[in-house]
Amino acid sequence: MTPKPLAVLGATGYTGRLVVDRARELGFPLRLVGRRRDALEEMAVSGDEIRVADARDERALREAFDGAFAVASLAGPFLATGDLPVAAAIDRGAHYLDTSGEQAFARRVYDTYGGPAEAGNVVVLTSFGFDYVPGDFAARLAADGLEPLDEVLVAYSVSSVAASSGTRKTIGHVMRQPQVTWEGGRLVESRFGASMRTMRFPFGDRAVVEWSGTEPLTVPRHTQTQRVRSYVRAPRAAARTARIARLAAPLVGLTGRVGDGPSPQRRARTKFTVVAEAHGPNGSRRVTLTGQDPYGLTALLIAHGAHALRNGEVRNAGTLAPAEAFEPRSFIARVVPLIEIQAVEEL
Repeated sequence: MTPKPLAVLGATGYTGRLVVDRARELGFPLRLVGRRRDALEEMAVSGDEIRVADARDERALREAFDGAFAVASLAGPFLATGDLPVAAAIDRGAHYLDTSGEQAFARRVYDTYGGPAEAGNVVVLTSFGFDYVPGDFAARLAADGLEPLDEVLVAYSVSSVAASSGTRKTIGHVMRQPQVTWEGGRLVESRFGASMRTMRFPFGDRAVVEWSGTEPLTVPRHTQTQRVRSYVRAPRAAARTARIARLAAPLVGLTGRVGDGPSPQRRARTKFTVVAEAHGPNGSRRVTLTGQDPYGLTALLIAHGAHALRNGEVRNAGTLAPAEAFEPRSFIARVVPLIEIQAVEEL
């Protein structure tokens, strides 16, 4: 039998091309999906399928996804255009992954599509890129064996920022979206800069401000804790100003048009650290992940996530957080050296 293809929606975009390249390296048959046939034909190689579909056209999406084993969606901003691709993938019996960095969209996915995905025996993995797989994996590793917990804290730091125009555009959307955090065992309303604290990174203690990471949505799905906060390293003075948008730019919505993103050399200079701390009556632990090239890592995560889905390595069906779907250590090992576990410390 001919293997089913991986459908890549938004294949001609900046991150879409990276995903296509990584998927080819893993030997996937590919179906390139987008709005412009000429652009799709220009990037296609022998054996690739082409489908023309807009993210706002559910009928076209269903036809484009029919017969695919999984759909990788890179067509943002996701809160505005992301629902129909999820619904169409589930309708066609295909697994689904996306690169959304939008917490509000991730919440909608978890609230809306869990039942249909489980009933269809498919897996939906939203925000399955640099935003925010590292934080969810680090949190699960920090919590292991210590539950129940009082709190889980996750903090991101990025240096030598390189962002596409699509990323910068998405920031404007994200800044206007509702935001929540996990407090007292439930979701509560929050905002950028709602809380600030100091976190210890390998290079020293640094101020961090609360932002719209998805960890308050994902971590409680697999970890028993009363509080979850997601932070980004930034000066405290930035918490209540527009500067937080610029500081968050490399971490939210890794999408863009072809040719408008950083070069491979520029991407390689972008370094990041993700720290997660778990605190509770049974002890405390800090886990530190380090890596480089958030765009390249996002493409690898999508490609290896699809590879694991194709091989039946996922733990369950439905809408799943990264650490619900996969064991963190083994999955991280697949994408070394773009990310690795630097330290696990008992506190």
